[in-house]
Parts: sequence; C-alpha cells; structure tokens
Amino acid sequence: ERAEPGGAPGGALRAERAEPAGRPPQSLLPRRAPPASMRLLSAALLLLLLALCAARVDGSKCKCSRKGPKIRYSDVKKLEMKPKYPHCEEKMVIITTKSVSRYRGQEHCLHPKLQSTKRFIKWYNAWNEKRRVYE
Repeated sequence: ERAEPGGAPGGALRAERAEPAGRPPQSLLPRRAPPASMRLLSAALLLLLLALCAARVDGSKCKCSRKGPKIRYSDVKKLEMKPKYPHCEEKMVIITTKSVSRYRGQEHCLHPKLQSTKRFIKWYNAWNEKRRVYE
C-alpha cells in the first residue's frame, strides 16, 4: 500500500467530491442572510406567542385578593356583584369609590368568601337603603 501525495496519513485514501470546474466548494461560499421580510415575520410571530402566553398567565387567576383596603360605606359610589368566570371559581365583588374619597374613584375587588366582605355587603345595602329614604 502506498500513500499518494496529499493523501491522509497512514496510507488511507480520502474520498473527495468532485467540484465543478470554476466553482468554489460549498463551505467557502458566504452564507446568505434571510430576507428582511422573513426576519420581520419571525419577530412578529415570536412577539405574538409571548403576548398570548402572558395573557394566559394573567387570565388564569382570580382578580380578587384576600387583603384589600379598609373602605367606609360612605366612600362607595357603586357596588357590583359579578358572576363566576371560567378563570375564577368564585363570584367577584367590585366596588367603585367616590372621586372625593381618599381612594379617588378607584375600583377594588373584594374576596367574596371573606367574612369582612359579607359584612360589608350586608351593611352597605342597609346603609344604602337608609340613605335612599332620606333623599
């Protein structure tokens, strides 16, 4: 066995592909970047996917926390009882405060299973009925 000049050491012959004449090998050609529209489309799809994931995480929790601010009945402008939603197993109690109160027209969600929320609803309704009689 004889090694040919330019062959691999140890006498083994290396099989090489024959390249067409006048054309450099594939590995020496510069890689072409994807078109700008393809990069823009990829970035838009990635952004959309991230937005969908963030929306699912946010929508999978109940909005009402177990702790909320201490609000007086006289500060409440509106009390709403919203039904159960698919992402939350409990109904929601939403109060809107007056713009002149210390909370300045903010909306707060009260946890419906707390005893303090149940008392608040009971006393707010009684206070609201009493207020209507005098108006």
